Amino acid sequence: MELKDASPNHRLNSKQQSVNNSEDKENAALPSTPSLPDNNQEEDISGQSSVTACQQLSNSEDSDMEVMRRAQDNGCVNVVFPGTVTQEGCCRFVSEILKCILYQRQQLPMTYDQLVYSQKKQQASMQDEDIVARRPGQSADVSWRKCQQTLQELEEVLQQLEVLFSLSRVPRVLLLMGGSLTLPKELYEINMEALVLAGGDKSLRVSPCLRQLFRTLFVADLLSDTKPVRLIPTTVLVLAHRDCGVGWFRPKLQFKVPTRVKNRIIALSTDPSTCKEPMAQGPDWEDYVWFQAPMTIKGFGK
Repeated sequence: MELKDASPNHRLNSKQQSVNNSEDKENAALPSTPSLPDNNQEEDISGQSSVTACQQLSNSEDSDMEVMRRAQDNGCVNVVFPGTVTQEGCCRFVSEILKCILYQRQQLPMTYDQLVYSQKKQQASMQDEDIVARRPGQSADVSWRKCQQTLQELEEVLQQLEVLFSLSRVPRVLLLMGGSLTLPKELYEINMEALVLAGGDKSLRVSPCLRQLFRTLFVADLLSDTKPVRLIPTTVLVLAHRDCGVGWFRPKLQFKVPTRVKNRIIALSTDPSTCKEPMAQGPDWEDYVWFQAPMTIKGFGK
């Protein structure tokens, strides 16, 4: 299996591109009947359009600079969605961010989707070969088995996250990489306390939200680091209602978020001005406790 290295920006850009491609059909523009303004009107419209475009570009650049500055100074990226989202959408956000962080922090040699495709291709190739002719313990086989283990661990965590999100609101998710629960090497938080949830017919579609999310992460450059990262295990902790009845995750009643390591925060929220109905009072987070995944996701590299 041939694995290629990628720069941090290319890593996140490829993730954003994969999200963009999934919605090309839905975003196709409808044909319209062109109008024929006279020359003076055309010049006025052209001039106004140029000014508007320049203003929009300037505002966008200022906004991007502010996003980057805040990420560098505070280790925080704010993503404000222009509407409500679903509980299933929140689960998808967490799953995609988890995959992205593992890839960006060099715990996966390629994106999750690319890795799954590569493994299927490798498995088909191995089945076509003469099993007797292959020597056990070959480096390719060892690499394939390690990759399989990482994928199985990640897929198990993703599946169990879906179960948990179906049982409880999840306002916060922590990803602890390396070290211990009290002092990890790296700490990432996905904060969704300010998200407003609603039914599917009243909420934003997930794909545009993912595009906005990953574009913001790309601009903020929160996940890149010039220092090489060795392979380290990743532990997932989620904040959920103490009586949600989840069985796979283990409650950690005494757990406290580590304070001796920099916490990089991805804060997702809903723009209050986009909510037509008055916002209901949020849940009482005091009834929520931390739950830990009983298994870690071990990094894999070539």
